[in-house]
Amino acid sequence: MNEKNSLGLNKCFLDLDNPIQLFNEWMEEAKKTEPNDPNALSLATSDRNNIPSVRMVLLKDFSEDGFVFYTNLNSQKGNELKENLNAAMCFHWKSLLRQIRITGKVSLVSDQTADKYYSSRGYESRIGAWASHQSQELKTRDQLLKQIKDYKKKYSDEKKCS
Repeated sequence: MNEKNSLGLNKCFLDLDNPIQLFNEWMEEAKKTEPNDPNALSLATSDRNNIPSVRMVLLKDFSEDGFVFYTNLNSQKGNELKENLNAAMCFHWKSLLRQIRITGKVSLVSDQTADKYYSSRGYESRIGAWASHQSQELKTRDQLLKQIKDYKKKYSDEKKCS
């Protein structure tokens, strides 16, 4: 018998040699068992001084080419990734007693891909992206609400908010 380990994890790994195919199988399983956001992952970056930072983001796509998440390029993570392309992500599916860790270099998706994703977001989400300044200190909640109101006035046509 060809055992992968002595813990009986053969069933878990499904005898797959392709890690992307295995990730897809596990993600599909997590979609059925995780109560919230099975695509949530912790993303670790570090700045040019190798000071680490970690936060939660949502996986939007994956393939043999890599794992896709979106961010404001002027946010803390965007700036850190400009300085240091190395990053790590960790998916934790508590309901499955499973985690996956991934490390590698980050690269930008094409402008066309990013624009297509942005256009797929709901109107309120697009307005929120314009109005908020990710990773910047917000002095008051009213400041954000005013910016949202201003952008809704500027982009009153939901189809032109892009």
